[in-house]
Amino acid sequence: MRIRPVLETDLDELFTLYAHYTASENRPPLSEARMAEIWREVERNPGVEYFALEQEGRIAATCILSITPSFIRGGSGYGVIEHVVTHADFRRRGFAKALMEFTLEHAWNQGCTEVMLLSGRDLAPAHKLYEGLGFDKHQRTGFIIFKP
Repeated sequence: MRIRPVLETDLDELFTLYAHYTASENRPPLSEARMAEIWREVERNPGVEYFALEQEGRIAATCILSITPSFIRGGSGYGVIEHVVTHADFRRRGFAKALMEFTLEHAWNQGCTEVMLLSGRDLAPAHKLYEGLGFDKHQRTGFIIFKP
């Protein structure tokens, strides 16, 4: 098992992995040109990091960490973890936990004082994992609005 930043050469495999993302809403696939455009945006944004957990020569799990500088809490930033996805072939083997521990440690090393994440309401196994890592679902209330 190896955890590393996602590379541009990983994009096809990453996009295949996103098919295992339970919150995907049957959105149309992105063109290669659009994927490359999004990746250029990611590379230009130092506060956004995609991580991959490799196992058996494949990307078994991934997540995104976004770090935002803040004037609150003494100027320390905060992190948001999104799109935590584990390939169905690799679930229940501790890979999501290892990836989350790595990502949290990275956030702390970057000066974050807190890390937040949203999770689908009906993902009880994921919630158990997050709570086991120290996330507290009672600390805040999350709200989402979608573009009309």
